[in-house]
Amino acid sequence: MSTNHNAKAFTFQLGKDRETVIKEIIAEVEKGTGVTIAELKKHHSEDKVFFIALKHVSTTKKAITKALNIPVEGACRYKRHYEKLGLLIESFANIRCPYTSEEAKEICTNASDFERLRGFGNNQISLF
Repeated sequence: MSTNHNAKAFTFQLGKDRETVIKEIIAEVEKGTGVTIAELKKHHSEDKVFFIALKHVSTTKKAITKALNIPVEGACRYKRHYEKLGLLIESFANIRCPYTSEEAKEICTNASDFERLRGFGNNQISLF
């Protein structure tokens, strides 16, 4: 399971329905891990599956919970836990959730994406 590549970012795309988005997220996780979601769940705890999936996709908490069929309350705990360990990052800017189309933060556990999610390298106006 390589982590050298960037995670595929899943954001809102006009015309995509929820079911299609979920199928694409699942397909990307399975492609990245080389096993099915069912196999991941068979061999790993729910929080570890959450962590592993976010190495391969970068998306909102709602979208990943729907794709993995895990309760959002659990995902909140897992997110907080991995953030405290410095292993998960939340985006600086909001994106459009691919599942709800509402504004939300993008999350990821792939260190290759941390700089992008923090917003480094963008051309924001500095106050100083």
